[in-house]
Amino acid sequence: MAASTSAAAQAASTAAASPFTLPVKTMGKEDFLKLLVTQLRYQDPMSPEDPKDFVAQLAQFSSLEQQLNANTNLVAVGRVVQHLADSLGMSRGVALLGKTVRGVGNALTISGGRGVSASYQLPQDAQRVTVTIFDASGRTVRTLELGSQAAGLRQFTWDGRDSQGRTVADGSYSYQVRAVDGKGVGLEVTNYFTGTVQEVYQDSGGVWVRVDGRPMRVDNIISVGAH
Repeated sequence: MAASTSAAAQAASTAAASPFTLPVKTMGKEDFLKLLVTQLRYQDPMSPEDPKDFVAQLAQFSSLEQQLNANTNLVAVGRVVQHLADSLGMSRGVALLGKTVRGVGNALTISGGRGVSASYQLPQDAQRVTVTIFDASGRTVRTLELGSQAAGLRQFTWDGRDSQGRTVADGSYSYQVRAVDGKGVGLEVTNYFTGTVQEVYQDSGGVWVRVDGRPMRVDNIISVGAH
């Protein structure tokens, strides 16, 4: 008997110590309308509802319904807009298949041991421009000293060789451009990739194209043609 009493006390203590949350139910337009009808049904016939209060409650109900409808319509419009954007992106990507494109990024791809070109944008004249090539693991493969460069869109060519003059393996590489002005102050440089579109596809992140084996957002493509 004592054991049962102790177990019951322990269970009661555990239940009291365990927090719980009551489910929360938001009021929809049907609930609001039912509440209003119930209020009218049971109002005192000798002291009916003030017409002003009744009109105010109807106005609240109308406002609630409009807001709910507006939210539903906005969600529907958002889905339509997203669908149209994805459709346009796919159409744009399909039109780019097999073409040489330029976009924002610093990707390089070596294929067949052949050299590759890329471009970058200088906001102003640079006293010194240096391009560093990295392999897929982030290791420095080659450093190119380009000297002084004028402001604007500039281009460099990497012959596909490392710092020892050996041809690198085919695969994915990246580059970084460092530029300084006459006072040695670093300049903000925009990098661009150039390559051929091989595939277009869509996922939850949007519409993508595969450029020389690398996935790129179709929105990052800024021009079509050889650069």
